[in-house]
Amino acid sequence: MATAAWETVFEEADLRVQRRPYQDSPLMEVKGEVSVVASLNALMALLKDAEFNPHWVYRSGGAKILQQSGYPQAYVYGVVDAPWPMQDRDAVVRFDYVQDPVTREITVTITNYPDFVPPVSDLVRVPEFGGFWRLRPRAGGRVHVTYQVHGDPGGRVPRWLANHAAVLSVTRTLQNLPAVLGRYRGARSDLVREWLEE
Repeated sequence: MATAAWETVFEEADLRVQRRPYQDSPLMEVKGEVSVVASLNALMALLKDAEFNPHWVYRSGGAKILQQSGYPQAYVYGVVDAPWPMQDRDAVVRFDYVQDPVTREITVTITNYPDFVPPVSDLVRVPEFGGFWRLRPRAGGRVHVTYQVHGDPGGRVPRWLANHAAVLSVTRTLQNLPAVLGRYRGARSDLVREWLEE
C-alpha cells in the first residue's frame, strides 16, 4: 500500500504543518517543520529539560524523567491538559537520541511505553503514541527542526476532535519553540557535535 501524500494544514513564515492518514487508522500522522536560529546543543538541552516542558509544549500538564540511561536515552512521564470535553491524558514514552557523525543531524525517536508505570486515577493513559524530533543543521547558524507524531489518545474521543487536537498541538508547540531557545544559549554536551564551535 502506497504511503499517502502530505496535506499542508498550516503555514506561516518558517513554519509548516502537514498531515496524512496513518496506516489503516482513522487518525492522522502530523508533521511540523520550522527553521530556527539556535545551536544543536541548545535544542537538545530544551528537549531534555522535562521540568520546563509546560512552558512551551502545548497543553503540557507537566513532565518528569522516570529513568535515564546516560545522555542518549530517557523514559519520560507526561500529562496532557486536554481541552473540554476531553479528559486529561498521561503518557510514558522513551526518547532515544542518535547523531549522524558526518552530517551532525540528530534524531530523537519517541516510542510509547504505556505499561512502564501503573495507571493514574482520573487520567486516561495514551495507548499509542510515537514519532520523532529531527534536528538538521543549516548554514548561518540555523537548524531545521522536524517534529512528526502519530497516536491514539484513548478513551471516547471523536476522531475529528483527536485529529484537530494533534494538528493544534504540533502547531502551537513549534510556534513556541523559538521564544524559549535563548534560555539554553551556551549549553554544552560532549555528545552533541556542532558544525562549528560557538
